[in-house]
Amino acid sequence: MTYSVFCGVCLAICVLINFDIFHRKPTVNLSSLREYRVFVISIIVYFLVDFLWGIFEENKLSIPLYVITFIYFLVMGFTILAWARYVVNYVGERGPFGKAMLIFGNIFFLAEFVLLIINHFVPILFRVDFETAAYTSYRARNIMLYIQFLLYVILTIYSIGMSIKADSNKRRRYGAIASYSIIMAASITIQIYFPYLPLYSIGCIIGCCLLNSFVINGIKEEYKTALEQSRVLVEKGQAELSETKYIAYSDPLTGIRNKYAYVEEEERIDKLIAKGEMEDFAVVVFDLNGLKHINDTQGHDAGDAYIIKSCHTIEHYFGKDNLYRFGGDEFVIILKGELYKNRHNLLNRFESFIDNSVNTDLPVISSGMSRFKKETDNTYLAVFNRADKIMYSRKDVLKEHQTN
Repeated sequence: MTYSVFCGVCLAICVLINFDIFHRKPTVNLSSLREYRVFVISIIVYFLVDFLWGIFEENKLSIPLYVITFIYFLVMGFTILAWARYVVNYVGERGPFGKAMLIFGNIFFLAEFVLLIINHFVPILFRVDFETAAYTSYRARNIMLYIQFLLYVILTIYSIGMSIKADSNKRRRYGAIASYSIIMAASITIQIYFPYLPLYSIGCIIGCCLLNSFVINGIKEEYKTALEQSRVLVEKGQAELSETKYIAYSDPLTGIRNKYAYVEEEERIDKLIAKGEMEDFAVVVFDLNGLKHINDTQGHDAGDAYIIKSCHTIEHYFGKDNLYRFGGDEFVIILKGELYKNRHNLLNRFESFIDNSVNTDLPVISSGMSRFKKETDNTYLAVFNRADKIMYSRKDVLKEHQTN
């Protein structure tokens, strides 16, 4: 019963220390976690099989003992294969040594399977007496253990050698491999001579505890790195998106928002009006007087300068927020909040300045304003059209002043 108790404790410890591993979603940056999970599962299955082996042997259940022993050797072979795959992935060894490890793992598992088939007819690994349930091990069992011992010795030497010239991250990984290999080599050496002691399981759980500490720390570091890289990428993406959006929605001549931005804002307002959620706002429409004459007589460079100067004049009185250039000589601003509350004063000051600018070199800008009426306005366009109509009336007045 002592044998099974040890194996049961090893099983419980392995599940507990690796519980967190099975709740982490693998990412591209943590691909070694997948192989580690497979390795841990193989070890857990091995502990369970070893636990049952102790119970069947203790109670002299010959047939179950034979079956579980067969499974025992098969699972042991798979743990070597899983360990080889994990080592190659964990340390990132893609050279000749890594390929040799994978080949060895596959050959060892296949050899264990073939020997078990042969053993069914001619005992070379083990034998279970079906009358007395006595378990007897044979030379092939010891040979397979010697081969494992040799593997772990080679891994220890290789890992120590590589860790000397590796960077800190690699050094930690090679240290994990070396630690596990030393413990397993020692436990196998004793297990060869004491087959009825659960030394292989004890070596596995001690090695897993050490390996787990390396793996968990490594995962934390890799997650931290992955999160930092993601943060940098997100910030870079947001900056690029903001720059792209600024370019796409900005008027290249004046620097204010262009027609694309204006159309998007119009659609947004219409949705809010439809939901009954639109707050008070007013629309002021502007049109530049005399731009065509300047373009025809002085050239388009002078016309562009006139547009820029006119835009600055509008900004001076109404600000730049929600100001759009949606045509060659047409501007519109949507007044909200404090600007909306102060709209009449702003417009009066602006129009007073324009009145004084007639027949001077200063820009002459027609304007018209209308507010949103919740009771009757179903769309933004209804507000705009009223403002546009008022602007044209103002334009006629300014033309008369210019004539006089």
